[in-house]
Amino acid sequence: MSNFTVSRETTQGRDELWAVLADFPNIADWTAGLTASHATSERTSGVGAQRHCDLSSGGTLEETVREWDEGHTLTISIDEVTKVPLKRATSTFRIDKSAKGHTITMETDFTPKGGPFGRLLGPVLKPLLKKGNGGLLKEWEAAADSLRGSDTLG
Repeated sequence: MSNFTVSRETTQGRDELWAVLADFPNIADWTAGLTASHATSERTSGVGAQRHCDLSSGGTLEETVREWDEGHTLTISIDEVTKVPLKRATSTFRIDKSAKGHTITMETDFTPKGGPFGRLLGPVLKPLLKKGNGGLLKEWEAAADSLRGSDTLG
């Protein structure tokens, strides 16, 4: 298993940042890495919620919420993946107070496919995944910015 963390300082508010994550089935609405996403369980939020994601690269992901700490932490597992050399992965999104406003963090643990060959693939895959997750944080921040002042937050 390999892991890495990416983080970003933002002036976005916690409510806006959490609202983006809490709309779990609709991640494709705000990230360019996906062409579509939808719920695959009756639950659309909270522990146990599941979604399907179509990757821009042509692969797919089946994901499940493993931890849901309202306004602070969301952990998801990738349960099934196609056309991506991952056997499994878990990502934790965190929102922490900082001097600038908030720090948004994404910590990812992953296991490449391929047994012994996969161990060799890990160091190659890690910087690619890290770059992609860094971009995801920017998109998360931009999506939160689009909610600022909207009626969506209730």
